[in-house]
Parts: sequence; C-alpha cells; structure tokens
Amino acid sequence: MLLPHGEHCWRGSVAVAGDVVAWGCSVLVILGLAWYVFYEVLKRWRVGLRLSTLDESLLYDDGVSVEVITDTPIGSSIVGGAVAEFVEDSGP
Repeated sequence: MLLPHGEHCWRGSVAVAGDVVAWGCSVLVILGLAWYVFYEVLKRWRVGLRLSTLDESLLYDDGVSVEVITDTPIGSSIVGGAVAEFVEDSGP
C-alpha cells in the first residue's frame, strides 16, 4: 500500500521528536534527583562537621532543628513536650 507523498516522513519525524522530548524529560528528572541527593548529603556532612566542632551557632541556625537532647549536665532533667531554650550565662 502506498502512502501519500510526505505522510510517512512527517509521522516519522514527529515520533523522533517525541522520543527526544521524552529522553530530555527523563534526563532532567534524573539530574534533578541526583542534585537533590547530593545537596542533602553535603548538608548533613556540614552539620556533622559543625557538631563535631561544637559550633554554638547551630542553636540559631534556621536550617537545623533540635529534636532530642541526649547529653545534659549533671542534675538536669528532661521534660516531655517542653521546648528547649538556650540560657546564656550572665556571669556572677
């Protein structure tokens, strides 16, 4: 069966263009996910470094939230449901 002139070429080019768009979208999604994972790993690594150096600016950093206090001075008590507050030493 013969197709009208140009019809076969037109359908083939649309299919190729659709494949290119699909592959392009797939690449963008994969690169986006890879960037997100890399950023999260980098952020956790930086927070770990700051924790290991006992960086006190973590208390005021909006990107970090304190959920559980695991190390407290002797005589301290942990109260469930209470928000931890930073108490500055005012001196004698």
